[in-house]
Amino acid sequence: MAGARRFGETALILLAIAVRVAAVLVLRSYDVSRSTYEHGEIAANLLAGHGFSMRFLGAEGPTSQQAPVYPLCVAAAYALGGVGTPRALLILELGQSVLGGLLVWGVLRLARLVAPGHRWLAAVAGLVVAVHPTLVYAATHVQVATLGTTVLVWTLAAGYQAGATGRPRDAVIAGGWLALLALTDPILSLASIGVAWAIAQGRTGVPGRRRQSFRLTTLAIVTGLAGIAPWLARNVQVHGELVAIKSTFGYAFWQGNCALSEGTDKVRRSSVDRIVERSRTAASLSSLNRMLWTARHEAGYLDDIALTRADYRLLGSVTEPQRSRILFHRALAELRAEPWRYLRLCLRRLRYFLLFDETNPKSRVWAYRVAHLGLTLFALAGLLLASPGVRSRLLPTIAIAAALTVFHTLTIVSARFHIPIEPMMALWGAAGLTRWEAGRGGRSTPAPHHVEGIRVIHGLGLVEQRPSLDSVP
Repeated sequence: MAGARRFGETALILLAIAVRVAAVLVLRSYDVSRSTYEHGEIAANLLAGHGFSMRFLGAEGPTSQQAPVYPLCVAAAYALGGVGTPRALLILELGQSVLGGLLVWGVLRLARLVAPGHRWLAAVAGLVVAVHPTLVYAATHVQVATLGTTVLVWTLAAGYQAGATGRPRDAVIAGGWLALLALTDPILSLASIGVAWAIAQGRTGVPGRRRQSFRLTTLAIVTGLAGIAPWLARNVQVHGELVAIKSTFGYAFWQGNCALSEGTDKVRRSSVDRIVERSRTAASLSSLNRMLWTARHEAGYLDDIALTRADYRLLGSVTEPQRSRILFHRALAELRAEPWRYLRLCLRRLRYFLLFDETNPKSRVWAYRVAHLGLTLFALAGLLLASPGVRSRLLPTIAIAAALTVFHTLTIVSARFHIPIEPMMALWGAAGLTRWEAGRGGRSTPAPHHVEGIRVIHGLGLVEQRPSLDSVP
């Protein structure tokens, strides 16, 4: 049985890699110009000896516009294939295809920790993550989504593991994953809520559970803070003040809420609509992809229409964190002038996040919408049908998804921001099978720390029950 399980899981991991490699080779996004954005500029400057720097809002120099991990990955691809060349982007995208296999592996592990007695839950969740179009398509882009999503899943799995075993070592590992997650995409560090919950949930029924949960959570958080400390120290040295990994919260809030914004960082143009209409007659997937990229470039960023030359001169004359604060306060002033507009923007962003971002040409094609809606319905049905015990075990993942949804509803939204939630949605949908398994006489295996080992104390005639770690994956 164990051998068959390992074979099936290996097959799913290889399937995930294969479909992503196929997408990379068929869509040929690595041939698309102007597709690397800030990550490519920072990577090029790193290799040129200029450090972690770029031109941002009117000034060029050391930056915290992006978290450090992904630009370093892009720089590694540039070092192998040449700065900004199709060969380098192909190397990067193939690497992200392999990362898709690691994502599926993480989902399989997370599923076993959430519901160790339900073998079909892991298999179905892994299969969905392996082939879901949005997750596959993300591997063909120079964006942090694939890496951030993979690290998020492994971080959450580490939290469940620490709660199941109660070992300080596992709490330290969870903290290490939290640090890597924050340095990849600091918004995803909201996952610390779910990690803390998973640890506390795993200690349920254990003597001194509150004390143990507090100790393990504190150990994970301290480890995570130690992991990001070097980058924070670098930011203080570069900017003259503490910057929490990225300097761009105020800038992003302005993009999502200024007077010209529709809740995202993109511009609605009639020319984009015409390109999207033409894309429906594309002769091949690669030509469709190229036309969608053309539409994306045509849409541009909100900065293109909302910032004047005078604005750039002003912003370029102050430090990077000050630029972000200036734009943040400008957005707040414009919102105060129209008090109800912020509520309307938040409701629009919530709709864009849960359904479809109308400002993004790529989320307006039928293939995206069918896949997105299908996964959403699958997740909702799974949560409704899941056995109560498994649904309860999924609460940390639901808390993370809710926190990310609220954050983006209040600030700014984009289709790519939804990607980290999708593996958890696959898990929720697969959880519906637990009701079917129970109906066929299956049993719900408790969390690993509830599996009791029995030891006879010889000579006293006593029996001692103690937690067993044998079932921890």
